[in-house]
Amino acid sequence: MHTMETYSSGRRRVSVLAGALLAASLGHPALAQVFTLDANQSTITLSGSVLGYALTAQGPGSLTTSYQGTVQTALAGGTIQFTGQSLIQAQTNGSWQPKADGSAGSQPADYGAMASAGLVGAVTAALRNVQFDAISPVINVAGGQFDAQSLTFSFPTNAASTLAYNLTGLFSMSGAKPLSGYATNAVASQATLATSGAQQTLTIPIDATFVFTLVSANDTTVNVKGQLVATRATTAPLAIQSIKVQAHTAMLQWQSAPGEQFQVQSSTNLSTWQTNAANVTSATGTYTWSGAATAVQQFFRIAQ
Repeated sequence: MHTMETYSSGRRRVSVLAGALLAASLGHPALAQVFTLDANQSTITLSGSVLGYALTAQGPGSLTTSYQGTVQTALAGGTIQFTGQSLIQAQTNGSWQPKADGSAGSQPADYGAMASAGLVGAVTAALRNVQFDAISPVINVAGGQFDAQSLTFSFPTNAASTLAYNLTGLFSMSGAKPLSGYATNAVASQATLATSGAQQTLTIPIDATFVFTLVSANDTTVNVKGQLVATRATTAPLAIQSIKVQAHTAMLQWQSAPGEQFQVQSSTNLSTWQTNAANVTSATGTYTWSGAATAVQQFFRIAQ
């Protein structure tokens, strides 16, 4: 963060607070950043039990699939927070039993599992439209590593994630259950946040177990284990180049990566802010804005 001041001949004072995203408290602001999952490196394997019987694979690779989507974070100096609204989406890896409503037959699914129920019969299960969100408190990042156990994963309530099951044999039952609930990350290894050139890479190991009720209380568990790898392009830091006040007009110029969009906001008390310009952009990387500086003391900030 930079704070710079200049004075007009009319003794009005203008202060400029510069940063990619600035908090009025003048503390260390959190920068909202979105990472994009790399499906080639993001894979999660499923295990557990259905109706109390241990899951095995229906076919080669049926219990492992890749993930795509986005991970929402807030980065500040030396910290990271997972803020929710992530879209961590499983990809279909084959056609598995049962169908989406639990009836006999195969349909495309993200995971396909089966279990032997002994004398009772056999169970098939398929998970479809699997989607996770991730939240956490603010986590310290040291040496490019942070505590992955601080993350909590959940099935969003507005997602269509389901588990279909079909039991055949001495007893027959079938159906489909919406996937819901939360699970803490029980992984032992650290997550990493690394920057190389113009790219930042987020690697999150995952080991979380969800508990569901299909027929009787807590009769089904789903463990997800693997890793998520997501990247984002880093941009050049914002740098103030000049600040001028002439005839009660403030003129700001700053440098950042070309094509970015910034807001210019102003305040007279560092508490209440108004937006003076909503979308200041530049194809060259040199950004400019001018506007009225009418108060005896006025603060400006550049936000993204």
